[in-house]
Amino acid sequence: MSARMTPPNQAQGMAHFCADADDGLKHLQAHVATTAFDSDNGEDAPKCHANTRQAVLDDIMNWIIVQTAVRIQWILWLNGAAGAGKSAIGRSIVALCLAQNIPIARFFFFRTDSTRNNLKPVVATLVHQLMESIPELRSIIVPRIQADSLIFTKSLETQFQMLIFGPLLQLQSESSTPQKTVVLLIDGIDECDKHDEQAKIIRIITDFVKKHAFPMIAFFGSRAENQLCTEFRSRELADILLQLALDTDYRADEDIRRFLNDSFERIKITHPFGDELRRKNWPAQADVDEIMIKASGQFIYASVILKFISTANQDPAHLLEIHGECSCSQYARPVSHREMKITGWCVVL
Repeated sequence: MSARMTPPNQAQGMAHFCADADDGLKHLQAHVATTAFDSDNGEDAPKCHANTRQAVLDDIMNWIIVQTAVRIQWILWLNGAAGAGKSAIGRSIVALCLAQNIPIARFFFFRTDSTRNNLKPVVATLVHQLMESIPELRSIIVPRIQADSLIFTKSLETQFQMLIFGPLLQLQSESSTPQKTVVLLIDGIDECDKHDEQAKIIRIITDFVKKHAFPMIAFFGSRAENQLCTEFRSRELADILLQLALDTDYRADEDIRRFLNDSFERIKITHPFGDELRRKNWPAQADVDEIMIKASGQFIYASVILKFISTANQDPAHLLEIHGECSCSQYARPVSHREMKITGWCVVL
């Protein structure tokens, strides 16, 4: 009688294998959340507008390029109110790192996207990018996936250890040249759906960087919610954390004004009503000042207003007038991108 093979997902208490390297890669790819690092979703923040946020971008890049031998701060926490521009800053940092050949793997959490509002796809998504940035890791990681096709059902700590920390340490031990700094960027961790899961990923990464002399650093971005303040200000992180607070350490007003002025100029050049807008010397400075007041330092407000005003089949000057009729009392608190909705003619927060 011929032997009957038990499918890997049905076997109990046995080792589980992928047949070859291609199977291992396919198994990895099946668990990757592609929108968590390469999304064209209109809800996702774009990179920072040109020539804006330069101070915070410089501070973060200067932190990234610090030599391992003299590094003190291994974890960076960028926090700020919803709409302050944290994700745009994160995406700009990704672009800067890629341009400078700095290995970076990122995961952008998103509360309303079930493929990236929990921890299940995090390790696979980071691993996929690390193998792209550091091709030498492939020969270490893929056999580990082949040897255990259930690896992505195991604890987050086990996945990190087997597929990220272990392979990076092995590569370091086998290489005769110094390892480049590896950056893990975890944005919107407050949008991970469970508080205990938010704490878990912070603690796993913190534990690794404190115990091992490996040039891996982590950049977290989030709102300063109570549970995250407690975690990032814990004793374990006190001596290795760099905290950057957008709401207090950086003034966004001039950057928002530059963004508005550049955007209005673009509208006057590209919009069907452009000739008329240029003849009117539109917009008036008072209109720009009013948007600045209502934005209250939140890039997201200015961005949504510009998107509203630039509607192709409407007169931008008229839409800007309608916006001016909205009561400033509506703009009392910062909000998230998902909360901002254009209702009728007013942006209601």
